[in-house]
Amino acid sequence: MAENERPNNPAPYDPEQRKQFEQFQQYQQFLKFQEMQAQGQLPPAAGQPPVPVPPSPQPAPKKKLPGWVKFLFSKAFRRLLLLAVVIAAVAWGCSYLRDVFNVAPQDDGLGVQGGAGPGTKQSPGMPNEVMSTLYRSIASGEPTFACSSFSPTGAAAFAASFGVADCPAAVAKLKPEVAPLTRNPRIEIPEGATTIRVSSCSLFVKPGTTSLGVFIFTPFERAWIISGHETETCAPPTTTSAGPTR
Repeated sequence: MAENERPNNPAPYDPEQRKQFEQFQQYQQFLKFQEMQAQGQLPPAAGQPPVPVPPSPQPAPKKKLPGWVKFLFSKAFRRLLLLAVVIAAVAWGCSYLRDVFNVAPQDDGLGVQGGAGPGTKQSPGMPNEVMSTLYRSIASGEPTFACSSFSPTGAAAFAASFGVADCPAAVAKLKPEVAPLTRNPRIEIPEGATTIRVSSCSLFVKPGTTSLGVFIFTPFERAWIISGHETETCAPPTTTSAGPTR
């Protein structure tokens, strides 16, 4: 008989192997039983303590944030912060460009801007602007605008000419006697000039008011500043009378 034609006889029965297989199945069932008890799917076996089932975690109550914290995270605060950053950037850019290109401040029509005391950096304008502003500021009793037209030396000379201690005191003394110019002055600046003398007698001083004397201008940055002062007496205006008609 060929080998592939042999009958398929089962292996002989072994009681010991059968016993070991049944013990293995019982052990697996015991492990599965313990696992189901731990998960709370089955009650504990008799004589065993109950297996505690941990409670499901509860979400912690949310704490109420203070109002200022809510404001910091709000859209309004972010917009304000962005606006402040933009303003600061623009201000820094303008200052940087002014320093790089040496741009002098423009006259705003309110008078010459700058400090009013000695040792403060002034920002004057052209002589005709300075004289018009000076008379108007003194007539209004505004020492800040008036005295910003002078250098420390010029302010001291102006105060000494009128017998007072400083420029603000001179403005206070002259206020009742001075009026704004009736017309804007026209002061020519010679080419290459380093000093300009401006006599108040040549300005359009209102009749019956005080003339403020001679002002000495010197260059200051890209403009001019009053660096000296002298007193003067203006000749009265001459009047001519018409002769008899024939």
